[in-house]
Amino acid sequence: MRTSADRRLRRKTLAASLCFVLSAPAYAQAQIAPADAGAAQTDRATDLDRVTVTARKREETILEVPMNISVVSATELTDRNITTVSEIYRTLAGGASPTGQLVLRGLAGGNSPTPGTTSQFVDGIPFGFGDVFDIEQAEVLRGPQGTLWGSNAIGGTVQLRTRAPQFDEAEVATTLEASREKGGTGTGARLQASVNIPLVEDTLALRIAASKRDSPGKIFNVATGNPQKSEREFIRTQLRWQPADTVDVTLGHIWTATDSVGTVNADRSIAGFYYVPTLTPNPASPWGYDVDFDTVDCPAGAERPACLAPGAGSKVDPRYRIFEQLDGWARDTTNLFSLRTDVDDVFGVGSLHYVGSYRKNFSNSLDNWSRLDLDDMAQTWIVNRASSYRTTHELRFQNNERMGGFDWTIGLFQDRSWQGYTPDEQWQYHRTDPRSVAIFSAWNDFFDYGFTDLGIRNIAELGQTLYGDPSINYNLTTLYDYSRERAAFGELSYLFDTGIGAFELTAGLRAFEFEDATAFQRSGIWFGTNADGSPVFEEAYSGEESGSRRKFSLSYMPNRDLNIFALYSEGYRPGGNNAPLPTSCAGDDFAGAYQARYNSDAIDNYELGFKAALFDRRFRVSSAIYRIDWSGTWASVYMPSCGFSYTTNTPGESARSEGVEFESSLMLGERTMLTFNAGYTDSRMLVANEALGSEAGDDMTMVPKYNGYLAVDQEFSLFGLQAFARADVAAYGEFKSHFNTRPEDVAPAYETVNLSGRLHLNDNAVVSVHVNNVFNEDYLTYRSARSRTSSRQALSERYGAERNVAVRFDYRF
Repeated sequence: MRTSADRRLRRKTLAASLCFVLSAPAYAQAQIAPADAGAAQTDRATDLDRVTVTARKREETILEVPMNISVVSATELTDRNITTVSEIYRTLAGGASPTGQLVLRGLAGGNSPTPGTTSQFVDGIPFGFGDVFDIEQAEVLRGPQGTLWGSNAIGGTVQLRTRAPQFDEAEVATTLEASREKGGTGTGARLQASVNIPLVEDTLALRIAASKRDSPGKIFNVATGNPQKSEREFIRTQLRWQPADTVDVTLGHIWTATDSVGTVNADRSIAGFYYVPTLTPNPASPWGYDVDFDTVDCPAGAERPACLAPGAGSKVDPRYRIFEQLDGWARDTTNLFSLRTDVDDVFGVGSLHYVGSYRKNFSNSLDNWSRLDLDDMAQTWIVNRASSYRTTHELRFQNNERMGGFDWTIGLFQDRSWQGYTPDEQWQYHRTDPRSVAIFSAWNDFFDYGFTDLGIRNIAELGQTLYGDPSINYNLTTLYDYSRERAAFGELSYLFDTGIGAFELTAGLRAFEFEDATAFQRSGIWFGTNADGSPVFEEAYSGEESGSRRKFSLSYMPNRDLNIFALYSEGYRPGGNNAPLPTSCAGDDFAGAYQARYNSDAIDNYELGFKAALFDRRFRVSSAIYRIDWSGTWASVYMPSCGFSYTTNTPGESARSEGVEFESSLMLGERTMLTFNAGYTDSRMLVANEALGSEAGDDMTMVPKYNGYLAVDQEFSLFGLQAFARADVAAYGEFKSHFNTRPEDVAPAYETVNLSGRLHLNDNAVVSVHVNNVFNEDYLTYRSARSRTSSRQALSERYGAERNVAVRFDYRF
């Protein structure tokens, strides 16, 4: 790290001073506020607790729900200039997000940077949609949500609630933003707009929101001369129809597209040496040359770019230079259609709710394999191409008002996804010039794969014989891939008042079953020939499971401003099938734990917490302590010798996580709010897993012991106009990315300071400036060594943003 301990301490002190300076005027104002300001202040504070959430599939105030929930409103998203949901995660108490995916309560499990232990919904539809433009709020539900929200929510669930079409007035809103990061390769730009159009008075309305964002990166490929960059676009359309007061129907469509070139990961590995092939023509050779491989030593300590391409990209910070023969790229598009129907009065008993969706996802990408397969002596790459489909349905029936003290919800759910025959799932290519063919054939010991029995002598003849194309050396064909999950769920609450307050008992149950089936066909150099001499391997797998997950809670509200609760909840993730183990991986040190199928895992969560609105409802606080027992923990095992991965289970009760979460906000006078969030997590493996390299007692990967967030928001007048300023400090503890840890796997602790301000030019126009990482702190959000032994193999580092400035203009017509 570039900063010394003394400089870090000075920065912390200055950050705290900034928060104090901003809050001091409002504190003084609170002490001398005139009497007639009291009512306004009380109303402003009371508004803090009128936040409604949908954690129990119905709208309730946040204080009523016996669960630890974080809510980020549309106003706060604007104040902090948050554009994607992943930007929220590190400021959540106990939240972790090494690579943009949320990890809650220490549930990471293995060495994967994307553990998939939380789920995300948009208006009740399971959908990993990241953009937060034109939404009402983001709700984060902590802990397993296996009863009402289903599978894949073992750590928690994020629910985005979008702005619905309104019948009463037309509205157009736009956002323009330009940003620049120190060390970046260009200027970022964002354009967003939404329009609300009432079509038939009180009956029909249309709302459209669209966004386009260009993000230049910092990583620069000295081999190709290209920087990393990405583009994100979406269009969300909602048509709302209300034919009667009790019936509300919304037809929706979301189109998203993401394009990227290059990688966001730096490579800090030490080259040591590189190979130089020497080719001597030899007509008798099966590839036309005799090939020898010599090595050239690099300067001591030189990283790959400095050794393989000295002087290239000299104007770029050495940390951001990488050397890759080819720039990877990816394009991903999704079309999602949805239908939501709410009937508020069914036979005077309750309300009926249906939400369903159909989506098609298309992905296309290129991965550079020149380094792993050929040590950069020639070029080889994989092109991936697939289309997948998914439908979801949820039908829910619940009461509108408590009946004899009871609230109840019952429902049915189905999630089905599939992929048809896909011959283009993966193709691996190589250059077909004679030198590249000779290098590929000789380097990979071509004769060892058994193709000579078929009369195939080199990599080009392999492609011509198997695929009719001499540039192809490997193919993955998906014959079919199908999964279905069905569930019935219910929750029952009973509220009874006593002389000392109100108690609520809640019980929930979800019974589920799922099945899946998949079949692959693989061929090419990495598989060789099978026992009967065929060069095509075909394998099919299938499985099914069923079970149930439960939830029980007891909450006590001595008054409307305090809720003390105890909660037990369970969660799960459905099992699945691994791809066949390639022949080239058979000798890998981590191949021994491979299994064709892995099973679902299970989570048991024990929790005590409270939430309150104190001091005339000016101080809002929520806190919980928890213990989680994790059985059958998934482990994503990477085989470094061949580049393939598989998933396996760690047997028995394999992990435990314990911790505390604390979140609070305090109103000082009318114009200042303080926010403080903090979390401590102790998450450990209980048993050893040789495939992961973990030992009993090892800290979980991807999870810092602590994180904290302090912010102050100040309202004031500037040139007679309404203005706001914000300062926040975020602290994040160190964490490791791997078991069997190397120093290169540990991302150090860090703190960042952000400042922002906005000015309301009139009722319609707002201009704001946001300065993030004010002190230009160097910090890593992820760090991982690919190999457990070699420093030559990739050492991935993902950097947090350097000091960056964004200017934003919002206009509402």
